[in-house]
Amino acid sequence: MEKVTNILLVDDDRQEYLLIGYLLSEAQHTDYRLIWCQDLDEAMEQITREQCDVVLLDYHWGGSRTGAEFLRSARNKGCRVPVIVMTDEMEAEVDRDAIREGASDYLIRGRIDSQLLERAIRYAIERKQIELKLDHLAHYDHLTGLPNRMLFRDRLQHAIALAHRNQSEFTLLYLDLDGFKQVNDRYGHDVGDELIRQCAGRLSNCLRRSDTVARIGGDEFTVLLGETANVTQVAALADKLVATLSKPFRLHQHQVTIGCSVGIAIYPDAGSEAETLQRHADLAMYQAKQQSESCYRFFTEALNQQVNRQLLLHQELRHGLRQNQFDASYRPRVNLLTGAVDAVELTPFWMHPQKGKLAYTEFAKPIDESGLATLFNYWLIDRVCADISRMKAAGCAKKMVLSIEPEHLFCEKFLAYLSTALNESALDGALLEFEISQTIVNDGLGAIKRGIERLNKMNISVGLDHFGSGHSSFLHLQRLPIKTLKIDSDFIADAPQNGDESNLVSALIYLAHSLKKVIVASGVERIDQHQLLRALQCDQAQGSYYKHDLSFESLCRYFVGSLEEAASR
Repeated sequence: MEKVTNILLVDDDRQEYLLIGYLLSEAQHTDYRLIWCQDLDEAMEQITREQCDVVLLDYHWGGSRTGAEFLRSARNKGCRVPVIVMTDEMEAEVDRDAIREGASDYLIRGRIDSQLLERAIRYAIERKQIELKLDHLAHYDHLTGLPNRMLFRDRLQHAIALAHRNQSEFTLLYLDLDGFKQVNDRYGHDVGDELIRQCAGRLSNCLRRSDTVARIGGDEFTVLLGETANVTQVAALADKLVATLSKPFRLHQHQVTIGCSVGIAIYPDAGSEAETLQRHADLAMYQAKQQSESCYRFFTEALNQQVNRQLLLHQELRHGLRQNQFDASYRPRVNLLTGAVDAVELTPFWMHPQKGKLAYTEFAKPIDESGLATLFNYWLIDRVCADISRMKAAGCAKKMVLSIEPEHLFCEKFLAYLSTALNESALDGALLEFEISQTIVNDGLGAIKRGIERLNKMNISVGLDHFGSGHSSFLHLQRLPIKTLKIDSDFIADAPQNGDESNLVSALIYLAHSLKKVIVASGVERIDQHQLLRALQCDQAQGSYYKHDLSFESLCRYFVGSLEEAASR
């Protein structure tokens, strides 16, 4: 069955609609469907959504608007539907203007018959298809199907305009294949062409749909990354591109291995104009090509040094995990009623060979950026289980408290590893508590609740850090199966001397008790703070006043005398 050709008639004359319908009914070779539209805005919406195959337009539209304006607007919106204009008489000026504005053909009312109309429609559709093919050839590389140099330039200019308007950044990468000429010379152009095609496919698979990869000639490619959030992420992607293109290729019974050099320029630091960005990306690529192995280089030396420092830190972190350079310190949570230690909070640190002891806050972000978070979390779980087992053996088992990131609540691998570790250590989950930040609770209550419930099934409790700071939803706290609330240390600092702060701490303690939660005060450094919290019936407290950042051996010794020492105060 032959395809139906949809024709949109844009004309406010009913007689013209009836006439065109009659002429199309006389057509012999094609099945036509005529759609009548009496509104220019509605017609524009239909053609921009490509709901028709061809448009018949009354060029002398009534009122202040004209057919020329309609054609111009359609062209500016990238309309791909051919438009045939109709006028009452031959007008050379109108003919020229209509074609210049994008019309496919020109018909005169009163001289249109069925054969002429059918021919004009058929030719308009065929010419538009040819135009689209030529446009594709002009803007896309015939070998890879990627955007070519011309289209890349257009998209680069668009990216600059968008970044300038939004005050944002984007990244331009230049890539050159290392060893392509040798492959092309040794195995011939057919193998060389296939290598280019496979490289294009691998590059495309590494990128997001919002990014652009283009072939700008020979063995050179460019990549446009959208808004750049993190220099390290750009470096990681560049490293991924280099690694991807360095894997062996299978080409017509031949296996070959090449490399890749990447130059990186970030807008606006490396330039605010297209020519400058391209020149600097090309220069950075040239610098990368001077190295003995495939690599990438940023244009600015400052960025190069920054990324090198970060990558060195990532390597040191990986080495540190392998060499057991990580350790932990402990902060006792003292029961303010009995003076005994109710729980112990574990805080990891890194004994760096050159920099000495580094707090967790100094390497938490690099751990995540380097992709080592999973391995580090496994180390933490193993360490907590080992510590609990050692305390049980010493006869002083206490609940261990460990801060975790929110995604751990939903991570199947993390939860599976945790369950296995507890079973292999023959430990009760009741001896473990995970602590999450209050800011997490304000995002995705349902998912947070499901994650906590899964931990509760392992008998593991969950606490909330920084209670009272930022935006709180007490309804959320009531609905979530959270056992412990920790008051932020900022509230404790001046509470003994400040009546308002004291009243606020009292209110937080009252609220926690009304929700049947255990309330913990952090950052207790002085006796007046301890006395106030005890008078306000706070359940537990931690801080330098009770001992702070103890080693495991010191912690065990502290257990023995904690009750007497706390009671004597």
